[in-house]
Amino acid sequence: MSAAGPGERRPERALTGAAGLLLLVAVTVGLVGQGAFYGTVQRLVALLVAAATLLALIAWPPNGDDVRRLPVHAALALAAWALIDAVLLGVPAAGAAGLALLLAGVVATLATCRRLGAEDRQLLLTGVTAAGLVVALTGWLGVAWRIDSLAWLGDGIWRASATLTYPNAAAAVLVPLALVALARLDRSPPPLLVVAATGLLGGLAATLSRAGAVAFVVGLAVLACLRGPRATARAAAGPCAGAVVVLAGLVPSMPAAAPPRPVAAVTGLAAGLLLAVLVSRVAWSRAGALLAAGAAVAALGGLVLVGGGPGAGEALGAVAEGRVSLASPDRTGALLAARQVVADHPLTGVGPGRAQLRWEGSDGATRFFAYAHNEYAQVAAELGLVGLALLVALLAALARLLWRSRPAGGGGPWAGAVAATAAFAVHAGFDFVWHLPAVVLAVTVLAGTALPAPAPNTPVPAPPRKELHEATT
Repeated sequence: MSAAGPGERRPERALTGAAGLLLLVAVTVGLVGQGAFYGTVQRLVALLVAAATLLALIAWPPNGDDVRRLPVHAALALAAWALIDAVLLGVPAAGAAGLALLLAGVVATLATCRRLGAEDRQLLLTGVTAAGLVVALTGWLGVAWRIDSLAWLGDGIWRASATLTYPNAAAAVLVPLALVALARLDRSPPPLLVVAATGLLGGLAATLSRAGAVAFVVGLAVLACLRGPRATARAAAGPCAGAVVVLAGLVPSMPAAAPPRPVAAVTGLAAGLLLAVLVSRVAWSRAGALLAAGAAVAALGGLVLVGGGPGAGEALGAVAEGRVSLASPDRTGALLAARQVVADHPLTGVGPGRAQLRWEGSDGATRFFAYAHNEYAQVAAELGLVGLALLVALLAALARLLWRSRPAGGGGPWAGAVAATAAFAVHAGFDFVWHLPAVVLAVTVLAGTALPAPAPNTPVPAPPRKELHEATT
């Protein structure tokens, strides 16, 4: 069988194609349904993933290669420890069951993606990118028109929260998708792909997520290591310049003390997308880069004149004051509270889903968080250092899987998947992004489409007919 897909027989191709479509529907439903954070959407997404996996395994039954390559043992060990931990501590097993189902979904999605043909993988990537663009666009609309269900108001600043209803969750899915899109850009890239990458980055900028910014920088550095700094810079120049202009058009609408300015937002969006396409066409030379820089400056100046008005400077100052800072007292307090929980219960934690993070704020009031805004600290608090060690083993197994899947000469899609996964792992150190199954599913799909197809089972050779006859006589 070829590495592109499970053979050429039409029934198998039809089944794996249907599996890919079901995965796409699962990702889309989850992303538009608040990241599948709540039970109703979670169950629907789980059902779709299970159906996709079933179809893929019928078309191409599991074999030893799946067990050898996929992180089956590491996922089983972590899920088993969560259940054992719940029993030892006498707490309800619901939290352990939720973690086990999430891990099962990750392994099942990887197994399903491996069985997709090249065309089905491309369709799945295109569809997931389109779902990401819906997230980006709805977040942009939420800020530009002050739509409460699509934007987040905090510290006097409106930020894009999109269909996930949480800015950092939106950023957690937009960063990996943007990195994969950038990895697919080459010389004379298709304008639609440039527009898609710019839209994803513009949506990311609209979230004003500091964790998203850090994750994107790390992912871009990984991409540069894998594809080369020059190629990465050339691919990212247009979309990044365009995203800056998109954000500039949106900034006047962000301060809560000022009215929204949709004219500036629309102007910035149009100018940013156009600039990105132009830069991507000419930025492959030094003269083109200078021209692109001049165009970006002109576009930013035009935004101030057209829609920003005299209050543009004040708006920028308000946004910078609220977001350009590393200080986050609540997150720091929650992290210290999680560390104290680990110190009190080092080996077993307090049980899956049972962390109670309390601390006293600077004003003397008691703060309470259900999540540490750091998934690694969260696991340590709930499952102890044993659970944290098993999590590290699982992440190492996933990293090994991706590295062993490297095609000859690297390759853009593979490099993008590695960069996206690395960025997501970094983002998990700043927010509870693993608690939104749809976000995990989207990133798993990005990684899964870069994996090679399973190797066919090697049948045991039958003895020669003459030897078989002698043995039976």
